[in-house]
Amino acid sequence: MELAGMTMYKTLVMTTLALVGVFCYHKKIVDQEMNKKLSELVLSLFTPVLLFTSFQKDFSKELVTGLMISVLLSAIAFFLIWCICKWVVRKLDKDYAVVELVALMYSNCGFIGIPMAQGIFGAEGVFYMTAYVAMANFLLWSHGVIVMSGKSDIKSLKKVFTSPTIISIILGIICFVTQIRVPQIIEEPMEMIANMNTPMAMMVAGINIAQADLKQVFCHYRLYWLSFVKLIVMPFALVGVFYFVPVSQLVKTIVILATACPAGVTGSLFALRYEKDSVYAAEIFAMTTIISIVTVPFSMLFC
Repeated sequence: MELAGMTMYKTLVMTTLALVGVFCYHKKIVDQEMNKKLSELVLSLFTPVLLFTSFQKDFSKELVTGLMISVLLSAIAFFLIWCICKWVVRKLDKDYAVVELVALMYSNCGFIGIPMAQGIFGAEGVFYMTAYVAMANFLLWSHGVIVMSGKSDIKSLKKVFTSPTIISIILGIICFVTQIRVPQIIEEPMEMIANMNTPMAMMVAGINIAQADLKQVFCHYRLYWLSFVKLIVMPFALVGVFYFVPVSQLVKTIVILATACPAGVTGSLFALRYEKDSVYAAEIFAMTTIISIVTVPFSMLFC
């Protein structure tokens, strides 16, 4: 109950930040072009720095064990999510099926999951979240691209290993294992930059929501079904499976939290790139993001 209460509080805080983004968009303080640049700033600077700084801690076998368990649980989570997604889209036309599959399978663990983990569990929560984020990035740029494009794309696969997120995680792990610590004169500004991740990421999410036609979104009844699957069925399926796994409750909760996050905005970007229904993908993002304000704290009740 305490965890759910804390999650609800943090969710309301982040919702307020998202509303600031909505306000800025409607007041024309920012536009779509500026939002793209802000998104790039979050993805290429704020989040990588936050992930790297989460590894700047004393080496311990407990943390290493927890990280390895997080990798294993993340793999289990993605396999289970994939099975659920295949069942949900089994009767759909291929063009719609691929949009729904990518939107449902890859949550907004970067923009929303990391800030939530940081706000609720601190640096240790972000530390364990890196396993899920790394796996999500790898699968998104391999499986996600193949699903959307209908063919293998080696150039996209290379992006997995050259993305700032993955590079920061790799460097962070190296520094953690070798106990290389950055000088304080560098560490302090890095921590300041890392602290900018949550407000900026949530404002960007708010700007994205502001661009959607909410009237059309709420009249699209299948979106309610997809939201139920994404925000209730998937995390609670993991709650049931992880109940029988005797490992750290914190690690299990982090993986469930990442899964309980709404659909990622990447789904609409991929749909646009590969000439699928990008509007539909954006509607899934908007609907799941709005409903997740209630469902994420609810899912934490059972962790």
